[in-house]
Amino acid sequence: MEFVELLLLCVAVLLLIFKPEQEKLAWWLTIGGWAVVVFMYVGHVSTAILGQLNL
Repeated sequence: MEFVELLLLCVAVLLLIFKPEQEKLAWWLTIGGWAVVVFMYVGHVSTAILGQLNL
């Protein structure tokens, strides 16, 4: 999943370098990359918290 996030950010940077008119798409790719990181963090933390509980 880290690869997907880095790939999205790389594509966003390449878009800004080669096609500056696609700035809005690059911005949404950056937000998508951040969303992937937040999703991974929340999934990791919630699993750690729920793993310690005796449900």
